[in-house]
Amino acid sequence: MKLKNLLFTILLIVAFSTKLSAQEYNFALGLRLGYDIGFTARYFFMPDNAVEGILSFSPNDFRITGLYQFQQPFLAVDNLDWFVGAGAHIGSLTREYQRRNNLDHAFLFGANLVGGIEYVFPTAPFSATLDWKPSFTFTNATHTGRHWFVSFALSVRYTFGR
Repeated sequence: MKLKNLLFTILLIVAFSTKLSAQEYNFALGLRLGYDIGFTARYFFMPDNAVEGILSFSPNDFRITGLYQFQQPFLAVDNLDWFVGAGAHIGSLTREYQRRNNLDHAFLFGANLVGGIEYVFPTAPFSATLDWKPSFTFTNATHTGRHWFVSFALSVRYTFGR
């Protein structure tokens, strides 16, 4: 047990004492593919801090999402990073969904969490991201649960500023 604690402590010290650059680009544009499909743009304003904007569409709604993300290298794997973040969204339900669920209004407003991994291709100006972005909608409570489990997506982006 003492050996496990010692190894864990050494791992934490090494992880937090080395400053590694998390990203390999400044700006990226691309597509987000999942239950919600749409467009995504990510901008790094510091080496390990980014903002991401997403315009997405699903069978039941459309949303504009803004996220702040903290990104770091994933273990010792070149060009692979992990990230976590939070943000908010606004949007609207489709008329069909609103009518079918007998909702008073179509307006959506809520909070988002995000976590995932990103791989930046070393020989091409592209990155691929696999993430989970659950959302919590405050304005239509019946709609919130639908975006908890279906929020996995793959994003493919063209990178600038390498």
